[in-house]
Amino acid sequence: MCLSDPHCCLASYSKGASTCRIDTSERCCVETETLDEWRFIQRNSYHDCTINLKEVAYDKPAEQSSVFSGCSASRAVDGNVNTYMHTNREQSSYWIVDLGKTYQIKRIEIFNRNQGSKTTGERLRDLDIIIGPSHNETLICAHYVGPAQLGVHLFFKCGHVENARYVKLRLTGTNYLHVAEVKVYAVNDSSTKN
Repeated sequence: MCLSDPHCCLASYSKGASTCRIDTSERCCVETETLDEWRFIQRNSYHDCTINLKEVAYDKPAEQSSVFSGCSASRAVDGNVNTYMHTNREQSSYWIVDLGKTYQIKRIEIFNRNQGSKTTGERLRDLDIIIGPSHNETLICAHYVGPAQLGVHLFFKCGHVENARYVKLRLTGTNYLHVAEVKVYAVNDSSTKN
């Protein structure tokens, strides 16, 4: 369905529930040139779907608004979807990663934690994905209404804002924020700015 809709900007699949979700909101869209990328993702080969993209968040410095039960920010960039970061229940809880330099970001993937109850999985909702070249210059890349389910794998493409050093996830309400992994894919170009 996402491939056939030019306004689709997000697709997610829950293996446990055997359900798909697509988002066709006016806040973002998939350009024609990215449709091949989505076809590769649907064939479960998203890690090498585009040779000129590289994952740039792995093992980079991360922080979060608070730490619940020792589940620190670095767990969301450790490459392991069986660990997760976790904040306390609070207003506008957030997680942020410093990519180390500015990249031309093309796609952000978020893996919801895969352990817990149905209610635990559904905490991932009303989420802003924010990017920018500095802490003072950020814009919303995408917004996820949700709710998500345990183990869901979400894909986001930024509409007009691409060049960024920081990627931030922020809940717009009051709740716990926890995700298993955040992957940021950027243009693999040696000419990106430092």
